[in-house]
Amino acid sequence: MINLITKIVLGAWLAVLCLPCPAQEPGTASAVSTSPQARLDRLTGLVLLRSLPIGADIEINGVHRGKAPLLLTDLPFGKYRLKATSLGYLSRDVEFEVENRAPQLVTVSLTSDSAVLTIQTEPLGAAVKVNGLSKGVTPCTLDRLPSGENELIISLPDYVVYRSKIKLQANESENLDITLKPVPAVLSVITIPSGARIFVDEKLYGQSPLTLDEIEVGSHVVRSEMDGYAPVTRTCTFQQGEKKVEEFRLEQNVGTIEVMAKPDGIKVFIDDVEKGVLIPAQDNPVAARFSSTIPVGGHSVSLRLKGYGPIERRVNIEKGQTVTLKEILKRVFNADTRITLRNGDVITGILAERLPNGDIKLETQIGIFKTFVSMDIETIEAVKH
Repeated sequence: MINLITKIVLGAWLAVLCLPCPAQEPGTASAVSTSPQARLDRLTGLVLLRSLPIGADIEINGVHRGKAPLLLTDLPFGKYRLKATSLGYLSRDVEFEVENRAPQLVTVSLTSDSAVLTIQTEPLGAAVKVNGLSKGVTPCTLDRLPSGENELIISLPDYVVYRSKIKLQANESENLDITLKPVPAVLSVITIPSGARIFVDEKLYGQSPLTLDEIEVGSHVVRSEMDGYAPVTRTCTFQQGEKKVEEFRLEQNVGTIEVMAKPDGIKVFIDDVEKGVLIPAQDNPVAARFSSTIPVGGHSVSLRLKGYGPIERRVNIEKGQTVTLKEILKRVFNADTRITLRNGDVITGILAERLPNGDIKLETQIGIFKTFVSMDIETIEAVKH
């Protein structure tokens, strides 16, 4: 189209340039030679202005002259600044010079002030909004988008809304391939009794009651565990956006350990953890007793009391059954005090008592006690083991 218009305009120029001068009757002098007020017109150029795209507004030295394509025949020789503007395009300034009467073609190519964005999603059919305005569904190609930062929102039922800030450049095209994520499922776990540890695919998430709001679609192994109860495991399958409640009823999985031992005050350790102290039994004042429920399986039981040799036992607990241990701890002689008398004698034993008058009661052998008068004692010191 531009080339056709250019040819038409150039043809018109040539026609103007080739017109014959008006005929002069014989015997008459020309107007130039006879008129004392002859006027010389200023020489002007012949300029054809065109724009890409067609229809740009044209200013010459700040004066609006019309829309391109535009033929100007009134520009005196000299330099000019042309400004072309068009809606949706960046304005452009061009300098040109008219040097003679030769026809001159000046072409101005404008650059779009917006960008083109092509969006493809998996799955298809997602709604697209740019800067809050609906732009259709995917796949789609969006033109006339403003350059700079744009807010993009892509949504599809049962999928997580995609939000992004995208920076576009004027007169450039960009392609986006987006895989939408399914809306995760929600899992609520209740256990009876509460407080059980909850695992999903072997990962610990916390204690019940518990709600997990980002469960991926598909099958997952859910397990609840609690000390003293049998663990419960099940496989749960989740759909997009599904909200599921799983209830676990835990059954006790414990037995009982009962310890009867002498003397009282013995500390009981199960798997190296102190669980309690033996106290005298009402029905058997000679022996002290301790009782506790513990999970089924193998456990170590340790009885400890200062001044007595410890007892270590291994027990196997079965569900609902009671295992009884009857033990007597034996005294061991571990001297903890050394006394040096003024006569030079050194006596070691177990400190039994410090009397108010400063005398010391010392167990020198198992069951044998001696009292040392304070005035006979030179030094008292602890024995380190």
